[in-house]
Amino acid sequence: MATTPAPHSTILVVDDDPTTILMATNPLQHAGYTVLQAPGSAEALRLFAEHPQPIHLILTDIFLPPPSFQLSVAKNPYPRVNGLEMVDRLLEKERDLRIILMSGTPGPDLCSRGLIREGLPFLKKPFSNEELLTLIHETLAGPPTMQGPTKSPASGRAEVEWVD
Repeated sequence: MATTPAPHSTILVVDDDPTTILMATNPLQHAGYTVLQAPGSAEALRLFAEHPQPIHLILTDIFLPPPSFQLSVAKNPYPRVNGLEMVDRLLEKERDLRIILMSGTPGPDLCSRGLIREGLPFLKKPFSNEELLTLIHETLAGPPTMQGPTKSPASGRAEVEWVD
């Protein structure tokens, strides 16, 4: 299994399910990666902004919990948003970043709902250690993630869209 990590690679795992975070963290740490954890987008955005070292890859669930209370998404630097919105915010700040989306919902269902972006690697939950490590290694070895198209204002959608 060719899963030798790049030296000093740091991965941020974002998921509201503690079991998923644990299932991703253990094999990644065992393989030599530095792993940071966040239970939601607000925590991930804050951690990304405040972490003193570069974060090389974000492994995030697409469906993150909506806010229990939030004054403004536009003016809040660390809002609770879905995984794709969080990815867009991170890519605005960092050009040398890799992203992997994950979900328990099958990829074709997510594609038909516009929740998977072309060019972003996808990991179906539940995943095996080998699937995780192989995708992490391949993604880190590849080019940085390019920022996708933003939603057009004419779509009539709100800035934050929550899907159950």
